[in-house]
Amino acid sequence: MMLQITTGIIIGTGMSFFMSGIITGVNTGIEDGFILRWMKAWGIAWLIATPMAVVIGPLARKLALRIVGNTKV
Repeated sequence: MMLQITTGIIIGTGMSFFMSGIITGVNTGIEDGFILRWMKAWGIAWLIATPMAVVIGPLARKLALRIVGNTKV
């Protein structure tokens, strides 16, 4: 259980960080105030993405095992 939670936190943190930065740059440009806008967007995204990754991660793993079969990793 602790592994699933830790994995979800790492995935949620990384994905929300990069995606919020990319989308903030695309939508508002990389100019004055970019870092502040990005960090604000990341904070909001992290609050949503991290719990979702913790919940969806194990479900995604089960679905992937059904698709590819239960092979040893």
